[in-house]
Amino acid sequence: LNYSGIDSIVDNKVEYHRIVVPRGGEYNLKLADGTDVWMFADSEIRFPTRFKGNKREVYLEGEAYFEVEKDSLHPFIVKTKLAHIHVLGTSFNVNATDSSCVTTLVEGCVRMKKDDKDSVIIVPGEQASIMVGKEFNVAVVDTRYSIAWKENKFAFRDVGLKNILNEVMSWYGQTVYIRDSDLEKIRYTTIVTKYPSIERVLDILAAVGDFRYIKDDKGVIIIIKR
Repeated sequence: LNYSGIDSIVDNKVEYHRIVVPRGGEYNLKLADGTDVWMFADSEIRFPTRFKGNKREVYLEGEAYFEVEKDSLHPFIVKTKLAHIHVLGTSFNVNATDSSCVTTLVEGCVRMKKDDKDSVIIVPGEQASIMVGKEFNVAVVDTRYSIAWKENKFAFRDVGLKNILNEVMSWYGQTVYIRDSDLEKIRYTTIVTKYPSIERVLDILAAVGDFRYIKDDKGVIIIIKR
């Protein structure tokens, strides 16, 4: 969906649109100012068809990756329930829920604000996060794991098998059953392409884990490899 090609900054009343991306889906949006937005599954964005006044504001619930068009006179602001992310021109990922907000910076510089008195500035390769009732936390991270989804890949960094399978199965619209609870303790740090076939993804995970799988008409059953 492309909103560019019309006047991006106006002073009169503008119309807001909303895009909701369901589970198992992704969406690419170009805003009126030329900013590219990649929406992750189970996410929602609200934005004006044209930006009004001296700033560019959008509202996000869920996860999205932004490549913001530079405009020093009109700062770009991503508003979430817990924090606002202020930028001029940069590339970054935001994952926002009711209880947390995580911003990972790939390029440029952003300020993440909770209110006028509490804010942090991060540089490329850093991740700022905040949870309900807590202060900001800033850490150096491998940004590949935060933006892999944009490149049609699953990315997991020290994640348990149960959480991994829930994400993978949600993407392919499948149901998973883990027969042996000990398997849930297996942890992965890996990046896997979202192949058209779910079997290909499971084969890769099973190759480095101590499990095998069986598919039937009810879903996928995970069992210990013997």
